[in-house]
Amino acid sequence: VLVLIILATSGITTAQETRKLGVESNHSSILFSVPISNGITRITGTFTDYTIDIDLVDDNWAESSISATIQVASINTGIPGRDDHLRTADFFDVETYPEITFVSKRIEQLDEASFIAYGDFTMHGVTNQIEFPFTITGAASENTYGVRSRLTLNRIDYGVGADFKHSSMPNFLGEEIGVEIDFWTKKKKQKE
Repeated sequence: VLVLIILATSGITTAQETRKLGVESNHSSILFSVPISNGITRITGTFTDYTIDIDLVDDNWAESSISATIQVASINTGIPGRDDHLRTADFFDVETYPEITFVSKRIEQLDEASFIAYGDFTMHGVTNQIEFPFTITGAASENTYGVRSRLTLNRIDYGVGADFKHSSMPNFLGEEIGVEIDFWTKKKKQKE
């Protein structure tokens, strides 16, 4: 009887619980900064239309997956004329490349709250594999996590403004773009 019980239960595995989380945009932001004139100053901006989707497996971020989509036309630096220029083919060319995306392939845990998501980042029609560091800053509930990420991207790697020349200043626009992402998660509704 014992042998039969062992054989009958040996194929049983514990089902994984996957919670589908999204971003709570009222308490979240995607910011970027660009050095100007060899770092004398910088300009900052945001993207205001985006989604971040997380499949959180057994509360284990290292076993989970993250994807994000930014609508590039939502760029906002506080100056409408500059934003219109950034949407043109001189920079993002939003008519041809309307979205920036990231899809994780695996997530590595560094310590209790720090992780790196490895995956495909696509901007301006160019896809590169990048390392996306992030930190869990806290949890208000089983579906509400705070997440913070800081990284640097080289815009030339993606052809963004690669041919842009300022009318009077060489090296006017820096290549290294600082990215700051802070967001809260929420449980996704069925229709989402």
